[in-house]
Amino acid sequence: MTNAAQLKEEGGPLILVDSKGIWVKDIEGREFIDGISGMYFRNAGHGREEIAKAVYEQLAKVSMHVYAGSTPSTVRLATRLAELTPGSLSRTFFTQGGSEANETSMKMAQSYHNRTGGKGRYKVISRRGSYHGGTYGTQWLGDHPGFPRTEFQPVPAHVVHVPQPNPYRCEFGSRTPEECAEKCANAIEQAILMHGPDSVSAVLGEPVSQPLGGVVPHDSYWPRVREICDRYGALLIFDEVITGFGRLGTWFGADFVGVVPDIMSFAKGVTSGYFPMGGSIARKEIADVFNGGPEATFKHMFTYTGHPAGAAAALKNLEIIEREKLVENARARGEQLRARLHEMKEKHPIIGDVRGTGLIQGIEFVKDRATKEHFDPKVKLNARLTAALSKRKVWIRVPAFILPIAPPLVISSDELDQLATAIDESITEVERTVL
Repeated sequence: MTNAAQLKEEGGPLILVDSKGIWVKDIEGREFIDGISGMYFRNAGHGREEIAKAVYEQLAKVSMHVYAGSTPSTVRLATRLAELTPGSLSRTFFTQGGSEANETSMKMAQSYHNRTGGKGRYKVISRRGSYHGGTYGTQWLGDHPGFPRTEFQPVPAHVVHVPQPNPYRCEFGSRTPEECAEKCANAIEQAILMHGPDSVSAVLGEPVSQPLGGVVPHDSYWPRVREICDRYGALLIFDEVITGFGRLGTWFGADFVGVVPDIMSFAKGVTSGYFPMGGSIARKEIADVFNGGPEATFKHMFTYTGHPAGAAAALKNLEIIEREKLVENARARGEQLRARLHEMKEKHPIIGDVRGTGLIQGIEFVKDRATKEHFDPKVKLNARLTAALSKRKVWIRVPAFILPIAPPLVISSDELDQLATAIDESITEVERTVL
């Protein structure tokens, strides 16, 4: 996400030597609140010796399963995920991370159609303003203001883009969040009809989109998308790499929006980042087509699929999240954060919008509220904000025009106030220099 010349200009990278809870300490002895949970994954917080011990104990016994074998920890994790996820989501293909999880979900959807008479279904519909991975197959799904794809042409033939239901910047100029949601859902139907229903494999999206600071669509959006997918036989894939395991104040984004997808991608929060682990979990009805003779096998694999140490880390992590009621804490702290962000919006003219839910929220900065014009990149608003936050013991590397806020789910009420105050003061400092 950066390079050596940039890091030199900034005084070097942040080199961490210790961490606990929401706090990290660098090699110079400075302490920071981790305002971004590493990269949206440290749900259970830093310094969890329980998880480290579980990983060690598993590695000391069996460090990796053998070809066509498994381990008890992997089986137990698959069982636990089937219990936690909504509906008939129950069969998991494990990966090492989120990009591979979305890659797996797309391949699973296309394979499913191949087995059920839809061999021409290969296109995937995704939304602008979303991010689904860095592999060659996933990078073109959606877009990200910090990661232009111009160097990685051509755009794959299987990718179809539609608008993001972002009420603040609705591509349709909608007057209300409900109108924006309706028009954005209709755009999915129109795309299916334009490309031909028999060519569309899946619609893929995050229940709440991260790149733009936690875009929460109107309540009507996802039920309508579910209805459209069912009408035309496309599978609905939820990318829950960030939204899963408590971040929204619910176990999964599917719970938050009240819609069960056909396939769910997950990673990050499943182990709180203590070990690389992800996966793609399918409804029983989808998974059953891959069961039977050799010809029915899902022809897909990764070397470290279902790693036993990753499974051990995940099981202990999920135990902590449940035991310490971190899902409920994320919901309460999210309400607290939302109130503070709305107060900031009233104070600061450079804040165009605040949005999000639970512990994935964000601030969008604008030069002019009336026109919603962003600051010229030459102003280096994001670098100024990053420096101001760092001075106040908060580590958030601010990208482009969005300040993302996603601390570990263990954050307390007092710590949340400390984080919000540091953000408020940082905006005050920077605002004076850019207006």
